[in-house]
Amino acid sequence: MRNLSIFIFCVLLTACGGGGGNKSEPVNPQPVGQNKAPEVTISGDTETSALTAIRLSTSIYDPENEAVTINWTSSLSGVNFMESSDTGVLVQFPAVTTDQEVTLTLEVTDSANNKVKKTFTVMVKATDSQVDIDLQNNYEFFSGDSINITAKFSSNEEITDIAWQTDELELSNMKVTTQESNNSGSSTLTFTAPTLTSQYSYTLNFVVTTDHDEYRKPFELTILPKSDEGLTVNLDASYELNEQDYLLIEPKIQSSERIVSYQWRWLDTSLGELTNAQNKTVTIKANEVSDDASAILMLDVEAQSGEKKSVQTEVKVKNVVQIGKLSLSVNRVYAAPGQEVVVSVDTDSAEDIQSFEWIVSSELITDKTETATSLKMIIPEQTSLVANTLVTYKVTFKDGREFSKNATFDMLSKSSVSSVLKVIEPETTPQLYKNEELIFTAQIQDNASILDNISLDVSDVTYADLEIAELTYLGDAIQIKLKASEIKLAANMMLRIVMQAGTVSTIEYVDVKLNRSHLKLFTGSRKTYLSGSDYYVFGYAQDYYGQENHDLTWSTTSSDLEVEVVDSTVAKVTNNSTSTYPKVVLNAVDKDGQNISEDGYSNMTSVINKTGEKYNCYFRVDEVLCRDSNNFLFNVGEITVPIKQGIARGNYFCLLNNQGEVSCFGSVYEKVTRVPEMGLVSDIVAVSKEDACAKLISGAWSCWGENESHFNDLLKDKANVDTIVSTEKSVCLVNNGYIECYDLNNNLIYKDQNAFIETIEVSRLLKRLCYRTTEQSLNTCPTEIE
Repeated sequence: MRNLSIFIFCVLLTACGGGGGNKSEPVNPQPVGQNKAPEVTISGDTETSALTAIRLSTSIYDPENEAVTINWTSSLSGVNFMESSDTGVLVQFPAVTTDQEVTLTLEVTDSANNKVKKTFTVMVKATDSQVDIDLQNNYEFFSGDSINITAKFSSNEEITDIAWQTDELELSNMKVTTQESNNSGSSTLTFTAPTLTSQYSYTLNFVVTTDHDEYRKPFELTILPKSDEGLTVNLDASYELNEQDYLLIEPKIQSSERIVSYQWRWLDTSLGELTNAQNKTVTIKANEVSDDASAILMLDVEAQSGEKKSVQTEVKVKNVVQIGKLSLSVNRVYAAPGQEVVVSVDTDSAEDIQSFEWIVSSELITDKTETATSLKMIIPEQTSLVANTLVTYKVTFKDGREFSKNATFDMLSKSSVSSVLKVIEPETTPQLYKNEELIFTAQIQDNASILDNISLDVSDVTYADLEIAELTYLGDAIQIKLKASEIKLAANMMLRIVMQAGTVSTIEYVDVKLNRSHLKLFTGSRKTYLSGSDYYVFGYAQDYYGQENHDLTWSTTSSDLEVEVVDSTVAKVTNNSTSTYPKVVLNAVDKDGQNISEDGYSNMTSVINKTGEKYNCYFRVDEVLCRDSNNFLFNVGEITVPIKQGIARGNYFCLLNNQGEVSCFGSVYEKVTRVPEMGLVSDIVAVSKEDACAKLISGAWSCWGENESHFNDLLKDKANVDTIVSTEKSVCLVNNGYIECYDLNNNLIYKDQNAFIETIEVSRLLKRLCYRTTEQSLNTCPTEIE
């Protein structure tokens, strides 16, 4: 696996005054009357932790007011100097195992080659290593299931490898997909479960390896056998309980696939309250009845394939002859380790109780407080995912009457608590900007109603200085409020949400994107051209404040590329380079005076191969070879202007030459071969079997063919469309830097506004549309896009 980019935990600190070990050393002593060397001072913090960064301020004065060059070096390897200027530098320190005194040296040289060195000493403190892994403790699947297990991870060390250890069992069709950004991300293990005839559990490991250590998270995978008979559901013919008493019913179910829903219901007459009516097991709290009564209870079960079964049973509730009332109630249906379960006796004859006895089915519960009218229990840790517990209360009154009542509840294991408490991340990643308050909500899941407390832990946040970090519990959701006085690194921050149930704490994560500037620049998705082609680049600026007019400039560091500005967002690149990936840079200044830049890359290739239903084409700068299904070579005539791009689809193919001219070929009956008059073109796209579209150097789009009005209508109100990619049933645009996809009726079916698009294409292997953003290392291939 390739080395992942370092995950920087930055602490951006500034200070005034002299620093520790601040020494000045003239390199070339200057005689009186000659050009003098610059004068240099350095100030900033003299102590910091490993894997953080500090800001050093510098003051450089040249007596002759000459231009100077600066160069930083360090006595410790692995130190990075960022954002260096004549007023300061951001210094990032690597991991260290022991405290170290690090000497930083600044060398300043003026135009007369006078040099001066200034040193500054920083004590770098060793810190404990840490990797967070978010992964359930237990998973349960059927034999033959297609399984996806996802782990989230975050590290303050450089990650060198991500691995799933599955040595205990042989996996077929195994695939690992990992996405990361700045040493945080997720990894998904996909495989087909083995075929078993009996239930079996395996212990597997998710392993994160860093440049400091190896961190592993074990989890248990349980594979259940499938039934050859399909879905079968069985209940006893009848069940009996006393009025105002409790009864737990558990069906016997066999299936060849996963069960997606359970539903318990009374057929006609209700004889009691159904607790957990959408779970596999149900608890009945019987009503008070004047005479013995019975009713039909139904269970509806649905499997993943849609197969459904319904069964019924008779429930008999007996009238109990007694003077006064007597019933039990439980404060919890489910209980986590450390939580208190209270079973209360509701009676109007408490003073007449002569003796009582509480009987608890689980021997694990030892911390109990018993009275005549209540039983209080502290739930212990236990290994069963869900352990149903029966509580029986036997009472004898002074007049000799004896009664027995039952109550039930479920004890959860630690791993069960982690699996039922979840935070669902917002569909769009929240964006945090300096000095701007961010408020967003995230849904929570607590199907067992066990959550005692939920809080926000920002103790390990070093990307930003958070002056506000608040979480408000809203019942079925949480509201998070953040405000940062400083953003130190543009990265994804994984917020830790601590969910507490009894003595069990489980950690959930919510991603927040940190933005160092309110301004984001988009240089376009990567386009492919034939080698040596001139091309156009289109810039787009997204401003948090909605400011539209930004001074955008294009530049390049390559002497083989010439950048000619066409207007405020468009530039022509004259390409004399042999580079496969020529690079240009889009520049702007945000409202805080920060210089913002974004690299833009294009792909250059010696040949472009495109295949349609009729033509298989090879496009080169000076040659076009397109053969039909009968291997007949189509004659396109003499190539007088170098070719830049080529497309093929349906029964046509098209060329774009280096002068921005388009020509299309195929049957004379194909409307798409009749290219309309339009301005100079920068890119061409085959959007369907009968239609093509071109992007003009003005940034506008023009489509032609059988369905030209359909595509032109889709594009007409969108001012910043970068490219178009289509499948048989959908059309996807990169609009304002983000992907948005439409069905054949131009209804929006998919969008992703979490990051700008870097590449987008229809994968020949997967036969579906895939894209990668500027913050991803792997492709996303949405199933919504067909």
